Amino acid sequence: MCESCKVGLWEEEQICPVCARLSRYGLKHKYCHKPYSLDGLTCLWSYEGVAKKVIKKAKYKFFYDMLGELVNLPEGEEYFYLQKFLREKPTVVPVPLHERRYRERGFNQAEVIGRLVAGRWSLAVANLLKRIKETEHQTGRTREERLMAVKAAFQLGTKDQLPKVILLVDDVWTTGATMNECCRVLKQNGVKRVWGLVLAR
Repeated sequence: MCESCKVGLWEEEQICPVCARLSRYGLKHKYCHKPYSLDGLTCLWSYEGVAKKVIKKAKYKFFYDMLGELVNLPEGEEYFYLQKFLREKPTVVPVPLHERRYRERGFNQAEVIGRLVAGRWSLAVANLLKRIKETEHQTGRTREERLMAVKAAFQLGTKDQLPKVILLVDDVWTTGATMNECCRVLKQNGVKRVWGLVLAR
């Protein structure tokens, strides 16, 4: 990505993964009590400008190699706890696509991002989840509609013992419904800590 394009990338402010209010470092607020929720969330870029163009071209025009341009941690102390979490060598788990959507698209953008993230920080990748409910496109739905759409949409896709620490990866955070549902399944099955990482919000 040229220097001119990089000017169109804006760092996103970090939020609590439970209440979606601003939270330094992307940590869950101490007063946000929700069973099986994410322990933290990192959103790298604002979903506008160059970041939006790159993600949309990857998803719908199949230029998914461009996603590597966004898998870079910006400098700053906002990412201190993510860096600390990465030193624990979590297993990278991409948010899965439904089988029909995967056949249509030919790839899962979250898996592409997951492999880029894993390569950058020398982590293992595992497709531990399976999407069993087709939710159609979430664009234009309200928060409540999104929550209902993803309810019971995921299950474990493996019988192997799960790792205790997981970095859950997706492309965009809108309401958090999808990632929170994935986290719920993982934690209900014995995972101790889950941190979310998305390219944009």
